[in-house]
Order: sequence, then structure tokens, then C-alpha cells
Amino acid sequence: MNHTQSVMRTNEFTNPSGYLLPTVANQRSFVPNPLPPKLDLNSVQQTLSKADRKLGELRGIGTYLANPYLLIRPLQRKEAIASSNIEGTYTSLPELLLFESGVEDQPRSTDTREVYNYIRALQRGFDFLEEIPISNRLILELHKSLLLGLPRVRTGHGVPGNYRTEQNFIGKSKDISKARFIPPIPPNHLDCMGDLEKFVNTDDMTNLPPLVFIALFHYQFETIHPFPDGNGRVGRLLIPIILKQKDIMAQPLLYMSQYFEDNKDEYVDLLLRVSQKSEWLPWIRFFLEGVIQSCDNTIDTIRKVQDLREEYQKRCQQARSSALLIHIVDMLFERIAVTVPLIRDATGISYTAAQNNINRLVEYGIIKEVASQRRPKFYFATELMQIFED
Repeated sequence: MNHTQSVMRTNEFTNPSGYLLPTVANQRSFVPNPLPPKLDLNSVQQTLSKADRKLGELRGIGTYLANPYLLIRPLQRKEAIASSNIEGTYTSLPELLLFESGVEDQPRSTDTREVYNYIRALQRGFDFLEEIPISNRLILELHKSLLLGLPRVRTGHGVPGNYRTEQNFIGKSKDISKARFIPPIPPNHLDCMGDLEKFVNTDDMTNLPPLVFIALFHYQFETIHPFPDGNGRVGRLLIPIILKQKDIMAQPLLYMSQYFEDNKDEYVDLLLRVSQKSEWLPWIRFFLEGVIQSCDNTIDTIRKVQDLREEYQKRCQQARSSALLIHIVDMLFERIAVTVPLIRDATGISYTAAQNNINRLVEYGIIKEVASQRRPKFYFATELMQIFED
């Protein structure tokens, strides 16, 4: 992570939202108090109302989408790329699409695998919610899905799906005395996670607006930092999952990683100031502004996708194409990248018929062949890809 300040100065913990305890190498670790803190939300009330309205608008759009998965899959890919960028893991949308398609001879880069795992973990989280509430068990499953199959050097030498057993710290240096922040020492972090589990499942949310609730949860999880690696990504994955558990948004349409990535220094500084000085309101305001911006971006993306889909359907209808071709166009919106065998298998038509339909889509300017040695040939819906790459 890119941090503006490098050393955890214990004398800056002047009005902390927790307490300091001795840890390894004569350092002190920070243990956050259980949630919730006492808050006066008057100064953030306007921002909160706007964030609630925006979330309502996004939820409304989500409910009348004929097939929300035409949008959800590409949005999840965009979120996975942004969330991984924050951790210094980079891949592009085309690389991710090719990886997902499982082409045998492609170079399977670790970065792309990591981003792909993020999408899988998000889906697993939603599946788990059908059976169990947000809990340590669910959080450990998310972590396991996130880091499965990655080299040990990428998993911080921990075991995917297990909380850490050693002191960790946040900072650029490998020297703990130069750490920017030192989370709770084991086993304190397990007690903190137990308290957090109780908090997220509390029925009494009457005094706490849902978005403030999520802002508090996010701070607490990142501060406990319960894993050797993957804490940031698991913390961001949990935002849409909590929205779903609390019946605030049934479909996973709100993603905040791009906002956190764009304002990375402010993000980590505000989290630290909560720990040092109990400055909750600037963090809550920042989080709410992120909700507003993320909703706006997603609403804009949804409108562009819907316009493009109508435009493509018009092109097909003007050319008197079959209903099958319009169905294939819909498949494109979910997948973005297609091959002739994929179309053949998904529709049950012959290889030749699938090739003919692909040729038509190329002719209408809807897809383009990717210049590559790979077989089978890949075709990308380039205008659609552009919307999600912007």
C-alpha cells in the first residue's frame, strides 16, 4: 500500500478508539474497542440522506432490469480489477476474460488468477448467505476462495481460510519498528473478530443507519487485520454482502473499490485517525461520499449498457436477423468475449451455424476478432468492453 506516513507513533494515539498493548520487538499493537461507538451524526446527516437516496435509485434500476446478470457479471469483473489494483495486483479486462474462458495454451499469470479468485469469492459469499449469516465461518470461506491456488509468497505465508497466528503490521518496510500501523496481537484479534461477528448480526439497528453501520464494520475489520494477507480485499468483498444480508440491496450492484483506489491516501489516513483520535465522522463522511460516487458511476454504466443493448438489437432487427442472434447478443453482455464453440455449446446449434452467427455480428460491428495465435478464435464486444474499462 502507498502510505503518506511510515511509522506508527504511539504518542499520536491521543484519544484512541481502542487501546495499545505491548507486542513483539518492543512495539505496541492497537486493539479497537467493540462497536458501536457513541456518535452524533448531525454533521453527516445531509451526506447520509444523499447516499441513501442514491442507493435507492440504484436499487430501483436493479429491480426493473430484465436480466440483472447481463450487468452484474461485468460489474463484478470491474470491481475485482479495481480491488486488486489497490493491492498492487494488475490485470486487464481482456486478460481476465481470456482467463475465464479457460483457453488451454494461455499464460496463466498469477495476477490474473488472483483477480479471477476475487470474482469467485464474491459469488461464494452470496451463496453462503443462503445458508449462514455473516460470521467468522463465512469470512474464512471468503479468504479461502480468494487465495486458493496462489503461490505461498502471495498468501503472506498463511494458510488460505485461516486467521493469522503471528503479529502482522502495515507499512512499506519489512521492519515492524518502521510500521505505519500494528493491528492486535494474537490471540486478541480473535476476540475482536468474535465481537465483530456479534455486531454484524445485531438485530438492533434502530439507532444506526445501515450505511453508517457498514462504514463502522469496514473500519473495524481493516483495523483488526485478521489475516496475514488479503485483508483489504476481504473487507471490500464484505460491503455488498452486508448490504444483501441487511436487505438493503438484493443484487450486488454497489462496489466501492474504484473509489478507495482513487482516494487511497485519504482512505488509509482516515482509518488511522479513527484509531488514533476517535475521529469517526470524517471517516463516515468519506465512506458515504464513496457510496454516492460509486452509485453514480454504476447508474451511468447501467444506462450506457442499456443504450448499447438497444442499439445492438436495433441493428439485428433492421437486418431481419433471427431471434437466436438477439439471444447471442444478450450472451455477449454477460460474457463480453465469445468463441464459436462457446456459442455452439450454449445454444445447441451446429458449429457452422454458430460461425455464421458470429460472422453476422462481426459484419454488424458488434464484435471484433482478437488478433492472436490462440485457438479457437476469440471475439470481443469492444464497445461493451470500453464501457467497463472506462
